[in-house]
Amino acid sequence: MSMFYLVLALLFSMFVAAVAMTNATIVTVYYLFGHAQISLIVLILGSACAGALAMGFFGLFRNIRTHLKFREAHRNQLELQGRLDFLEKEKIRLEADLSRQQQEREVAVIEVSE
Repeated sequence: MSMFYLVLALLFSMFVAAVAMTNATIVTVYYLFGHAQISLIVLILGSACAGALAMGFFGLFRNIRTHLKFREAHRNQLELQGRLDFLEKEKIRLEADLSRQQQEREVAVIEVSE
C-alpha cells in the first residue's frame, strides 16, 4: 500500500511541477511586514514543498505517538505475563496443598473407622 502512496505522490508532484512551469510570470507576494516580487514557479513549488514538509512532520509526530503507545502496550503485556506466571505457579501450589489435605483427610477417616 505504501508503494501506491509513493506513486500517487510522485504523480501529484509531477502535476504540480507541470503547472508551475506553465506559470512563469512575476507576482507580488504581500507579507505581514512587507512584500516581495518572485516568480510564480518559485511560489508554487515553495508552497508545495512547505505542504509536503508539514505533512511529513505530522506523519512523524503520528509515528512517534504510535511507537510510544506500542511500547507502553508491550510493557503492560510483559507485566501481565509476569502476573499470569505467578498466578499459574500459585494455582499449582494450591492444588498440591489441596491434594495433600485430601489425602490427610482420607487417612484420618480410615484411622477413625478402624
